[in-house]
Amino acid sequence: MTANRVDDRDTWDSFIDESPSGLLFHRWDYLHLTAKHTGSTLHPYAICKGDELICLFPLFYRRMHGITAVFSPPPLTVIPHLGCVMSENFERLKQSKKESVLHLVAEDIRGTLADLSPNYLSIAFVPEFNDIRHYLWDHCDARIRYTYTINLERPLSEIRDDLHYKLRNKLKKEEKAGLQLERTNDISTLHRLLADRYRDPSLDIPPIKREYLKDIVRAYPGRIGVYHLYDAGGDLAGVVATQEYKRFLLWMGTPRLKSTHAGNEYLQWLLIRRAKAEGYRTFENMGANNPDLAFFKSRFNPDLTTYFEIEKMDGLGMVSRWAYLTLAKRLMMAAGRV
Repeated sequence: MTANRVDDRDTWDSFIDESPSGLLFHRWDYLHLTAKHTGSTLHPYAICKGDELICLFPLFYRRMHGITAVFSPPPLTVIPHLGCVMSENFERLKQSKKESVLHLVAEDIRGTLADLSPNYLSIAFVPEFNDIRHYLWDHCDARIRYTYTINLERPLSEIRDDLHYKLRNKLKKEEKAGLQLERTNDISTLHRLLADRYRDPSLDIPPIKREYLKDIVRAYPGRIGVYHLYDAGGDLAGVVATQEYKRFLLWMGTPRLKSTHAGNEYLQWLLIRRAKAEGYRTFENMGANNPDLAFFKSRFNPDLTTYFEIEKMDGLGMVSRWAYLTLAKRLMMAAGRV
């Protein structure tokens, strides 16, 4: 048996909303916009046990010069985690039941992948999904990846006391400097600064096309925020984009701007406070896989959270992986499409 395609937005989004591990990246419109802007074909699969929907699994298919690839998520999208989303009651199951369900999911996806027959397969799972044994048994290669999370269920005073002492001193100074935070849906400043940053070849961060970013902000204006931090003179001191859906995700940040202020530090602290005040339980801060960013982010004393990526490729798949991740980025830069 192979998985079944889902063609109904409401069925899909209701399941994602109810599952603890469903992210904004998993929602219907986000997936379709991702397919549109990456030139991929979206396969939104569902796995059922009888009449019960137990898992959704979005896969993206692309064929380039005779080479087929299946991604979840596709490269060049700034989506850190995707892969499968388990039902809302999955974590409450006993281990034997969990393994039975995961066996069913793996069997159905194995049949689907056999039909798609990719030369290259890449899946990055959400942090909550940590049993990848079926993919290892299918001879996939696996990598451990990292993200930072802060538990917001603690008192704000405790979160602040846990910060590095030098960071606390900086924040005390900035609190007296009259900086102002502004939330907007205008991506122009953010994207200009991001495009400049991505041109640095030392950064292992995929670019995102301007129109793609504009489309997803338009689709989710209440869930994606662009934040500008201004100093007392009206000059820009920091810019970030967030996703605010179940968890508060510090999604994309810009390089440190020329300023006398610790803009990036204070901006992040203001967003932690905002997320706490709005009732979010988790603040996720991407960047733990980048050695140039890890030390800065570690000063907020986050928890280091793991997630898994799996890959499988044949000889043609090795070529396609290199071509897609390397040449595609260069072509986008040359064409000014980032």
